[in-house]
Amino acid sequence: MKSNIHDIEVQYQHQTDAAVCVRETEDGDDIWLPKSRCEIYPQTPVRGQYVTLTSDEATMTEKGLV
Repeated sequence: MKSNIHDIEVQYQHQTDAAVCVRETEDGDDIWLPKSRCEIYPQTPVRGQYVTLTSDEATMTEKGLV
């Protein structure tokens, strides 16, 4: 059975109680993802730090990450 969960490296920008903001590249566009549909590691990064973003393929496709 194939998993539709993916891990990618992205640059952390900001987060709220409901969403996380990341960029694919340092000068890229901000991409907001609902926390209910993704996870980041480490969970408390600093702005500009590269983090691992885990989410399902549909969410990543919708946000232009895959």
